[in-house]
Amino acid sequence: MKRLEQYDVFSLPVSEVFYDADFNCRGAFTLQSVEELAQSIDELGLQFPVVVQPSEEIEELEHEGFRWRLIAGHRRFRAVTTFLKWTEIPASVWQGLTERQARMFNFTENLERKDLNVLEEARALGRLFPQGTSLREAARELKRHTRWVQARFRLLRLPKEVQIKVAAGTLSLVDMEAVAQFETPDEQIKAANDIAKAKRRGRHPSETKPGRSFRYRKTKSQINQMIAKLMEHGLDGLTTRALAWAAGSIGDNEFDEDIRQIERECERS
Repeated sequence: MKRLEQYDVFSLPVSEVFYDADFNCRGAFTLQSVEELAQSIDELGLQFPVVVQPSEEIEELEHEGFRWRLIAGHRRFRAVTTFLKWTEIPASVWQGLTERQARMFNFTENLERKDLNVLEEARALGRLFPQGTSLREAARELKRHTRWVQARFRLLRLPKEVQIKVAAGTLSLVDMEAVAQFETPDEQIKAANDIAKAKRRGRHPSETKPGRSFRYRKTKSQINQMIAKLMEHGLDGLTTRALAWAAGSIGDNEFDEDIRQIERECERS
């Protein structure tokens, strides 16, 4: 069995560990969430050590007197120091990390634990990947689909009012895509409010009255389901062919021929 010294776990004095809330991709926590975690740790113990790196490996560390910087496990650290008053904490020491690698580790560790909401994920992406980074490059580095990355970058470009609704779960990512179709922030905020209001009333936004300022694009699967429904009711004319064209099942030339055939039948009748 080979010992991997890079990942040694030690019991470190908490006074030697620099806790940087700005470094953590999650930002600040509520005291309530930290207290609940502290109760769990008190009952079950600390299931996973925190992760630190030696302070001498950090080029710009504004606070002196610390031997380590915390790079993962910020909630755990706050829980045991604020509520349980631990003076030492189990920590895995990672050496040889660049600043970017340390921040990437913090982000991916939180992603794997599913501790982030979508807005926290988006903000972390914004810090990790400067403007101009391609979606494919970011997706490859994070081992995520490009659509996952694209949705979070898009969220960052929306007004704060919309971002908060998405983070709270009032709007889904599908709702966000509909909101993003509008050009101005005022239109986007209005669309977000309209969708949220419709959902509170138990109605899908696409079922609201005409004249509303938002629309939903139907998926190919939804269009095909509607075609099948119409055919079940004996409606298999031009309407179903139009839906098939919208779903991409038939081409422009084929649909044009359908239209001309209807025109010829009308002229003969």
